[in-house]
Amino acid sequence: MRTAAYFTYIPKRIRTADEIVNRVRNFIYAFKDGKRKATDYAISLVANTLNKWYGASCEDYVLCCVPSANNYKYIVRFKRFAEQVSKLTGVQNGTAHVNIFGQREAKHTNARHIVSESYGYIVSADPDFFQGKTVILFDDLITTGETANSFAKELEAVGATVIGAMFLARTRTTTNN
Repeated sequence: MRTAAYFTYIPKRIRTADEIVNRVRNFIYAFKDGKRKATDYAISLVANTLNKWYGASCEDYVLCCVPSANNYKYIVRFKRFAEQVSKLTGVQNGTAHVNIFGQREAKHTNARHIVSESYGYIVSADPDFFQGKTVILFDDLITTGETANSFAKELEAVGATVIGAMFLARTRTTTNN
């Protein structure tokens, strides 16, 4: 799956005084918390990119946000974002057709950021909506790509074709270039 990211994200556990690194961190945290200014900036980035890449053909694609740890976080983080990107580009909003049941507990077991799925965590994608659709995924961060790849497989299982994913930032575990 093809991926694209706007920024490089350095985890907070890596201390740095680099102002750009800290601005990216603050932007990502604000977006995750559903802060309006950060969400508006992300909407602008993604909508401009989709319009540049696909133009009037945006309506042929579905933008679908990768599931969060629970349905509440998913709605806070992505509902307005996906609605506005859809409005500005004509891309179909697949996020409205995803439901999350239960809670995924993050268990960061090592520096590679491996996350364990919790018992009772289920993601449900509407097969009636996704059947035959061409999907572009969106998430705030990509570290290993496992979360996006797993969700892509779930969407493909209900008949979608996932062509790529967009991320606000790609995690890098060192401050070296």
